[in-house]
Formats: sequence, structure tokens, C-alpha cells
Amino acid sequence: MSVCPDRFPIVCAPDAPAPVRYAAGELSRYLTRMDGGAHPVTEAADGYALRLSCGAPDLPAGAFRLSVTPQGIALAAGEPAGCVYGAYALLERAGCRFLAQDCEVVPRGPVCLPLGVSEERPAFRVRELFWREAMDGAFAVKLRLNSARSSIAPEQGGRAMFYNFSHTFDALVPVARWFDTHPEYFSMIGGKRLRERTQLCLTNPDVLRLCIEGVKRWARDNPDYDIFSVAMNDWYNACQCPACRAIDEAEDSGAGTMIRFVNAVAEAVAQEFPRVKIHTFAYLYCRRPPRITRPRSNVIVRLCSIECCFAHPLDACGCETGPIDVQYGHAQAFSGNPASQSSFMRDLRGWSGLCENLFIWNYTTNYANYVQPFPNLGVLAPNLRAFRAAGVRGVFEQGNFSRGRSSALGPLKIYLLGKLLWNPDEDVAGLERDFAGGYFGPAAAPMLRYIRLWHMDGQPCHAGIYDPPDAPYLNEAVLDEAQACLDEALTLASQNPWRERVEREALSIRYVRLANSAPDAPGRDAAVDAFARDARRLGITELFERKDFDDSVRALRESGTRDRRGVRSISYPI
Repeated sequence: MSVCPDRFPIVCAPDAPAPVRYAAGELSRYLTRMDGGAHPVTEAADGYALRLSCGAPDLPAGAFRLSVTPQGIALAAGEPAGCVYGAYALLERAGCRFLAQDCEVVPRGPVCLPLGVSEERPAFRVRELFWREAMDGAFAVKLRLNSARSSIAPEQGGRAMFYNFSHTFDALVPVARWFDTHPEYFSMIGGKRLRERTQLCLTNPDVLRLCIEGVKRWARDNPDYDIFSVAMNDWYNACQCPACRAIDEAEDSGAGTMIRFVNAVAEAVAQEFPRVKIHTFAYLYCRRPPRITRPRSNVIVRLCSIECCFAHPLDACGCETGPIDVQYGHAQAFSGNPASQSSFMRDLRGWSGLCENLFIWNYTTNYANYVQPFPNLGVLAPNLRAFRAAGVRGVFEQGNFSRGRSSALGPLKIYLLGKLLWNPDEDVAGLERDFAGGYFGPAAAPMLRYIRLWHMDGQPCHAGIYDPPDAPYLNEAVLDEAQACLDEALTLASQNPWRERVEREALSIRYVRLANSAPDAPGRDAAVDAFARDARRLGITELFERKDFDDSVRALRESGTRDRRGVRSISYPI
């Protein structure tokens, strides 16, 4: 049963926290668009009204309770952000859909809501989407995100306050400043201290002192932040000096020296900054949990899944790649038993038993080929369910963070991930139908078939984040079926924005076929030129992660992207 009240006011105390007032304003704005009536925000009201409040002691951070009765509507939250999330949940129950930064569905007509009381709690305390289009604060909160690198304002509910969340060894002890005078601060490999692609010597007391001083300086200069990273550089080469090697051998993991070092930093920092947490990675050579040492209660360990297969759920596929070279976008071939659980799941269970604050860094696109199809739609929900079952508190879903638009179903993945980070039990098929109908409009049916192609349920091939354009799942049969879906969609989507959205997805198949064609194939140069023009027109700014667009097009023309020498790296704030 449902209720369809007419032109009801929204009651919000004038001294309510800013996010509660923001939620009231959003409810007023959208409800007015829906039924054309007035839904003013007031301090008090007689009769039917929607009443907002926060401070419910039984509701944890982010949670909310909605009560819809014939007498009125109540939205209660434990903290102010919960009112913002609850406001958008109420609007969704009335038929609204917040599908993309540039696409939302707002039905016209009476506002009808199902009767009853319901309560929602987020699966993860920190829900981060590192896709550029999900960094817009106004859109991010509609997906109930609190991403650290988003523009979510305090009045929109706020965001996780990571001062830095990535690799910080060189920021704390810069090679350029210290190596010439103190090479002992850096990794020893084969008996020699390493300058290039080095890590820190974590048993050196001066290195510990410099890192403690650096984190305290960050904390003093940035009092609004409460999480600071002390984290390895983005490659291997852990220090193998006798002292470091002895600890890692005793701990049966490179995380032995890392966690002991980070614990020491966290203990020292806590004396001056008791609310600050220190963040580090379980990544590459540090992924396996240590045998002896437990992280302190003010340490966040972020386990990274970079070696995993992303075509199959993590708890159902034992295949992983060999060593990863992030700087060059390369991974060794997959190996392992596809019928078993991955060693990542072993490590997830191990860290879960050790760590009070376990976070995840997960990967959701192909970084070596941004516009190339990446068949991971079928694993997004089961992987998040596995993280939730392990007691993970925060998840960082990294995708295409270039400053332009995304192809390869990027907008759909943003929508799915936003919904699933809140509740991994959501109906993915239903979400995909909602998205296809709203985002592709008249082309929804063929685009929904196109979407289903990139679920690898039951397929034997694996998918890694640096797969080339001739990956096994990009075979001619799949490409032909994909092209047929896109061709039909283009005939149906004759007007913008529908047509441009389909064209942006069609770039994926064009890219793969150009990359796999012979450089001297007739008409290929003209086809590459047309692809580049269309990609620019449709907002694509990178083909490869943080690489110059024009250089990338040249590599596509000359070698099908196999030879990327001379493709310049680019940098920008993230």
C-alpha cells in the first residue's frame, strides 16, 4: 500500500545542522519538480508533513530511518549525513533515479510513497569511487558516497578526511634531498643502496624520525584531516639489508617491516594527535599479512587487489597475474587454479583477523586501455559482499580518473558501484535496466543486451587491469555481437543526448578493432583519424592512464598501441 499526499511541507528546525537543512532543500526542490506543488521548508507544520531529525542514538554513521504513515513522513538519522542519504532514498522510492552526473529521471505527477517503516545502514563506513565523473559532490551524495577526493561539501554530508591516501615514502623522505648524503635511508638490493625506484629502509632510526616529523607537520598544517598515509612507493624493491630482511623472514612477509614501522609512527603521532589514524598499504610485496605483528588500533591497512582476475568473483577464481609494473602498465600472465579461491582471499581473511581498520583498494577498469571493454560487471556485487563478510570498513573503487569522459560503460559502473557500496545485495539486473532505460532512452533495449555481453558468467577467460586489445574475451564473435547491438542502438538514438552516449560506448569496439588491425590495412589511417576526432568530440581525454592523448593516437596508428615508447606521461591534481 502507498500514500499520495498533496503539497506537504518539509519540517526542519532552523538550528538543524547544515546537512539536515541541505536535505530539506533537496527534498523541496525535487518534490516540487515532481508534482508541481509547493513543498516549503518550514520550522513547524500542522497536518501532513515530512519531518527531518538527526541524533537518533540507535543509528550508526550514515544510517537513516524512514517512516511513511497516513499521518505523515519522518526521516531520522544518527548523524547529519544520514539525512542527506535518506532524502535521496525517499526520492528514489517516489520514482526518481540519479543515474549519472548529467542524467537523472524525475517523474511528473503525484508523489506516492509506500507505507511502512524501513531502516538502511551502509555496508561500509567509507565509500569511495575514484572515477572522475563520480567526484562531483552534488552527484556523489546522491549515490551516498563520501569519497575523500570528491568535492562533497560539509553541508552535503561531508567526506572521508584523508589528507593523502596513496604512496608517500618519497614525500616523507625524498630521494632527491637525502640519497646523496644518506643512501642508508633507502633500499639495499644486492648489497647496494638503490636510488631509482627505491623504497625506504624501515629499520633505520633516522628514517623513522623523519617520517614521524613529516606526519606531525602534515597534521599541524591540516587540522581538518584525521587520516595520513605512510605508504610504500608504487613498485617493488623492498629493502633487503640484514636488519630488514631478518624481520621480513620472521614475519613471513614484506609487511613485517612495514607494519612494525607504521605502528611506531602511529604510536608517536598519537601522543600529540590522538584522533589521527595512519594509513598504509598491503600491496605488492606487502600484501601477505605478517605472522607476528598486529596493526595498532590507530592504523588503517588498505589491502589491494591489483593482481586479481576481475572477470570472476574473487572467492571463486584462484588465478592471479605475476608481478605488476604499474609505471609501465604491464602484468605477467595469469596462473593458478581457476576452480579455487585466490591467494588474495587468503590474505583478506588473514588481515581481517589482524586488523581493526581494514580497507580495500579495488580496480574497476583497464588502465592500459581506458576505452577498451573491461568485462567485470558480474563481479562488482559478489566482490563487495566478500569484503563486507570480512569486516572491511572502507572500500576505494579505482576507475578512469582522467579529466574527461569515460567510455567502456564507465557511467554504468559508477552507478552500480555507488549503489553497491551502500548495499552489495542490490539487484544488479534491476539497476542495469533502470540505467539503460534512463541513460540510453530509446536505445535502451539493444544497449541492455550490450551491457549483458560484459558479464563473464561461466566464461573461462580471465581479465586483468592491463589486458591488451587482443585479450581472449575480445574475440571476433563477441565483437560482432557487440557491434550489432551498437548499430541497432545508433538507429534508435537519433537525438542527443542519447546518440552521443551510444557513440561514446561505440568507441570501445572501434578502438579494439583498430588496435588489432594491421598498420598498413587499407583505409586504416583515415579510420584512426576519425576515431581520434570522435573521441575528442565526445570528451575522451586519455586512451591510456595519464598519457598524452595525441601521443597515444600516434601509438595506435603506428603499432596498434603495442609500442608505446615516446608516449608522454601527463600529470594533474587528483
